[in-house]
Amino acid sequence: MQFHFFVGNDNGNSEHDIFVDGKLIQQPNVNCAVDELPWSEEQAPEGIVKNLQDQLIVTIDSPSARPGMYYIGKFALDSGELLDAMQVGLDYKYDVDLPIVNTLGQIASVAVQKAFEEDKGIPEMIEVQVDMATALPITQHTDEASAKFERKFTVGPHYVTVHLGKLRVTVKVVFDYAKVVPEATPVTFALQKDEEGNWREGDIFDEFANSYELQGNFNGSYFKDKRILHTDIGDGSTEYPITEGNKLLRQFVHGSNHGAGYAIEEALNEFNGLIHLPDSPRQFFSDVIKNPTHKYHAKAIKTLRRPLEGQAKQIITNIRKQLTKARNEIDVICVYGGGSILMRSILHPMLKELCEEREIKLLYIPPQYAVTMNAKGLDAFVRGKIYEALKERAKQAV
Repeated sequence: MQFHFFVGNDNGNSEHDIFVDGKLIQQPNVNCAVDELPWSEEQAPEGIVKNLQDQLIVTIDSPSARPGMYYIGKFALDSGELLDAMQVGLDYKYDVDLPIVNTLGQIASVAVQKAFEEDKGIPEMIEVQVDMATALPITQHTDEASAKFERKFTVGPHYVTVHLGKLRVTVKVVFDYAKVVPEATPVTFALQKDEEGNWREGDIFDEFANSYELQGNFNGSYFKDKRILHTDIGDGSTEYPITEGNKLLRQFVHGSNHGAGYAIEEALNEFNGLIHLPDSPRQFFSDVIKNPTHKYHAKAIKTLRRPLEGQAKQIITNIRKQLTKARNEIDVICVYGGGSILMRSILHPMLKELCEEREIKLLYIPPQYAVTMNAKGLDAFVRGKIYEALKERAKQAV
C-alpha cells in the first residue's frame, strides 16, 4: 500500500502541530526512549487505531536519529518515563533527534489510520512519499541550518514500526522534498487564504474588523499587500519578521529568546512546591495552565503572573526596536503563537497603546486560532505554487 502525503510541520518547543494529509495533529512535543512494550497481553489493534496519536509507540530505524523504541507525545507525557524535550534556549532544532522522531512517528500513525480506513484491515507494510514544509526559529534559521535540517529528512528512507498492541506495521517514509522556512513567515498564507484556497473569512477577524470599523465583506484579501510586523510568541523564542504581502523583508529579520517557556521555567519550582511534588516536567505545567478545570489551575496561573510580565516587557522592547528600524512604516502588528494566549491579558493593553501611538493597527489572533497559525500556513505553503516551483528548481539542480 502506498500513499503520498503533504505535510505542514510546526515542531514547537512545547507543542507539535502537524498537518498530515490534511489532518491536524496536536501533541505535546516530547518523547521517551523505552526498551519494551507496555502491554503484556494482546490488544485489539482496531481499538488502538482510532486514537492512535494518543497512544503512539514506534520503533525508529532512521539515518537521522538514534534507533530505538519511543513513546511519542501524550503517551510519553503520561507514561511517567524520563522525557526527552527540546530545552528552551539551549537546543538547536536542527541538531536534536526529537523533531525527526516525532515527525516520523506522526506521519506513520496517519498512514496506518488511512490504510485502516481504506481497507478495513491492518497491512504489514506501507510506503509513504512525503512533501513537507517545516520551519526553524528566525534566531536559528540560516542557509546552512535549513539545508542541514532538510537533509535530515530527505536522506532517508526512514523505517517506522508502529506498534498496535503486539501487532506491528512497518511504514517506509521517503521525503521527496522538504523545505525549511523561517518561523512566522508562512502565517501570511494562513491570514489570507482558507483551506480551500479562498480568501479567508470568519470570526478570526471579528475583533480586528470591529476595532477599526472594517465591517462588511472583510476577508483575508485585506492583508495581500500589507506590511505586517509579526510577533510569533512561542515557548522558547519570539519571532518578529516583517512581511509585505507574501514577501519576507530580509533586512528586518529578528528574533529573541523570550517566550512563555521561560516564564514557565521560572515559575516551575514555585508551582512544584505548591503542589508538593519534587519535580514535574514543564509540559505538565503547560497542560495544567491550558485546562481551567484542573485542580491546580489557579495555583499555576498565580505563580506564572510575574514571570509572564517580565517576558511581555522584553517582547515589547523588541517590537519597539523593530518599529524604530522600520521607521514605523508598518500597517499591522499581528500577534499569535501559543505564548500569545497566556500573555494576552498583560501584553494586549501594552500593544494597544503602542499601536495607537504609532498609528498602526493591532491584530491579536484569537486563542482558538493562535497556536495553529504556523501549521496552517505551512500546510497552505506546501500545497501552493511557490513550493512546487522551489521543488522543481531543486530537482533540476541535482
